[in-house]
Amino acid sequence: MLYQTFNSLKEAHGEDYFTSRIDNEIVQNLNPKFKLREYQKEALGRFDFYFNGYQKKQFPAQLLFHMATGSGKTLVMAANILQLYKQGYRNFIFFVNSVNIIEKTKDNFLNPLSEKYLFAPKIKFGEKQVEIKEVQTFEAVNPEDINILFATTSLLHIRINNPKENALTEEEFEGKDIVLISDEAHHVQAITRNKKEEELEKTWEYTVLKKIFGKNPKNILLEFTATIDLGNEGIRKKYEDKIIFQYDLKQFRLDKFSKEIEVLQADLEPIDRALQSVILSQYRRKIAEKYKLHLKPVILFKSKSIKESKENYEGFLAKI
Repeated sequence: MLYQTFNSLKEAHGEDYFTSRIDNEIVQNLNPKFKLREYQKEALGRFDFYFNGYQKKQFPAQLLFHMATGSGKTLVMAANILQLYKQGYRNFIFFVNSVNIIEKTKDNFLNPLSEKYLFAPKIKFGEKQVEIKEVQTFEAVNPEDINILFATTSLLHIRINNPKENALTEEEFEGKDIVLISDEAHHVQAITRNKKEEELEKTWEYTVLKKIFGKNPKNILLEFTATIDLGNEGIRKKYEDKIIFQYDLKQFRLDKFSKEIEVLQADLEPIDRALQSVILSQYRRKIAEKYKLHLKPVILFKSKSIKESKENYEGFLAKI
């Protein structure tokens, strides 16, 4: 795997082999409120090395960051955008399957008033100040700005395959250097899992990989996920030369960035397990009150279907 090759390089050359490559100008253009953690520096150093030192780099370049939920993938994305801007890239497409994530990411990238805004108040490279702009197409954009098109995967698929006037078209990517950023990338496995050739062109993964990414050898696809099924032989083979950084939940927890998770099991019927969780939850709240701590326990009950959920809900109310 690519990340294992990079692990070997780090082992041979020293702990700071990748982190020492981080450009101070990139760090200065990030929001100083979010100090980069060591593993994030490692990810950014590996990214820089891939494009500026790795002899086996491939173009168009497709790389995946496998990072635990809560480990700051979006901050790494923001730094990647700055790194690629310095390399001459201006046009970015951020896509994900969820509208909610789109809105949160827009806030992180575009709204300086947001508590989670990821960039410095003024982005400067040398004496040049750079603006981040949301765009709907890449026609007539400012070549000195960071231009980002935000779209859900389904909307991107529809736009490309059903072109309209003044909207994004497949032809628009001819001759342009595009960076695609895929969040929650474990959803981008339609082709890998689907073996029926006649159905491939109907998938939005085909749209992304063939109609956008494959248009220009200088294009880049960056994927981010906390979950990837490496047990699937097809997926493992596809990503063996693409996973540049591996920082899973186990390592995140060992580094003490994750909350401690305790799993309790009970050989009881669902309604009795629910009652047990309520009693345990109330006990925790009473302990908190004793030490004058505000604690509001939340319990989530999962069911396999809406029908089952309604039945469990009614049974729970009756039991209480």
